[in-house]
Amino acid sequence: MRLQGVTVAAGHSNASFKEASDGFKWGVRTTTHLFNDMSPFHHRDPGLPGATLDSETACASIIVDGIHVDYHAVSIARKIMKERLYLVSDAVEENFEGAYLHRRKEGRFTLPDGTLSGSKPSMLKALKNCVEHVDIPIDEALRMASGYPARLLNMDKHGRVKPGYKANQTVFNTEFIVKQVLIQGKFCLDID
Repeated sequence: MRLQGVTVAAGHSNASFKEASDGFKWGVRTTTHLFNDMSPFHHRDPGLPGATLDSETACASIIVDGIHVDYHAVSIARKIMKERLYLVSDAVEENFEGAYLHRRKEGRFTLPDGTLSGSKPSMLKALKNCVEHVDIPIDEALRMASGYPARLLNMDKHGRVKPGYKANQTVFNTEFIVKQVLIQGKFCLDID
C-alpha cells in the first residue's frame, strides 16, 4: 500500500508493544488518536501508546480537548515525540440514525450507551487548548495543526506560509476568533 501512496495508520487497536513496534518496522507510519481506544500504556506491556512513544519514526495524531486525553498526557507525549505529534479534531456532529449514532454531551459526543465517540471542539479550539493548557507556543501549535500532518502525507506546498505554497489559511485574533479564511489565496470569508 505504501508504494501506492497510502499512509497506513494504527489506531483503536489492542496491539501489544511488540506487535505495534513490528508494525512500525513494516511500514505503519502513524497512530490514530494517541491513547484513545487502544491498548493501555502499562508498565508490563506499554502497548501501542508505548511503541508509538518509543519509535524514532512513527507519528501520532492526538485529540487536545481535555476529555479524550488529559492535558498532562499531551504534554508528556509532545516532549517525547516532538515533531512526530500532530493535532486532529475528531469532531463529529449529532446523529440519530444510521450506523454512527452520536449524542451531544457536555464538551463531547457519545454513543447512545455513553461511550465517548467524538470530540466537540474544532481544530482552532485544539490550538487554543495547546497554547492555554499545555504551554505549547503558538508557532509550534500551528505546526502541529498543519505542517506536521502535511509532511506525514507528503503534501508538498501545504502546511506552511511560504512563496509558492498553497494559501489555504485561517486568520484568527489573539482570542482565537476567526477573522478571515483564504482558499487558494483568495478570501472566501472576511469577518469584521
